[in-house]
Amino acid sequence: MAELTDQQVDSYHENGFLVVDNVASPAEVAGLRQRTEEIAEGQVAGFPASSIELEPGARAGSIRTVRKLNTCAQHDHVFLAHARHKAVLDIVEQLIGPDIKLFDSQCFMKPPGGVEKAYHQDSAYFAIEPMELVTSWTALDDVTLDNGCMWVVAGSHRQGVLEHSEPWFVGDRKDMRVPQALIDQSRERPITMSAGGCSFHHSLLLHRSTPNHSACWRRGLAVHYMSSRSRWTDPTRPQPDYLLMRGVEYPDCV
Repeated sequence: MAELTDQQVDSYHENGFLVVDNVASPAEVAGLRQRTEEIAEGQVAGFPASSIELEPGARAGSIRTVRKLNTCAQHDHVFLAHARHKAVLDIVEQLIGPDIKLFDSQCFMKPPGGVEKAYHQDSAYFAIEPMELVTSWTALDDVTLDNGCMWVVAGSHRQGVLEHSEPWFVGDRKDMRVPQALIDQSRERPITMSAGGCSFHHSLLLHRSTPNHSACWRRGLAVHYMSSRSRWTDPTRPQPDYLLMRGVEYPDCV
């Protein structure tokens, strides 16, 4: 079992994030990189086009134009195998408990010239209670200040859900961000790491990423996990099915 120290667990609960090096082996990282390229280039039959998001202004998918692969673990066995990675689940279990379900997944491609993502909280978009989800974010390339690393506001997960009331555009697509007035910039921290490292962050943690100013990709595979005791809270949409990753089901929960 991938054991965290008491200090690491306490740091996660205090700051809302934790970085663990060398979670994925070089061979595992190489396989995941190859899969991103195969999907981006249209070489994987059955991966839905609706799950492939392009960079603003791009007209066709390729390794140089794909911004994000949505629900990638739900639609591809290679990414699903990573979502079931024993070391990742061992760490998640120590953060949210032994009964774990897959909530969602994305692979952020961040190609050279890739755009930024403004400050937001994942739980603002997740209709799940309690808001105790954790995201594992595995670096498939070295993550640096220059190629668009993630920035977080330490401890912001303890503020609850903040207003996402300021419009922000990704090309022609309208998104919303947290206003600067609600963000304590003095607690902002960059997360840099080598390929194979993994950061874990709370679903209420404020985070953003900067543009990629380098000539290299900054691919990151994000898998969102929740307790199987969690509940679906959106009465306007049907409850999705969530794969059990570890532990047991709870019939009265999601």
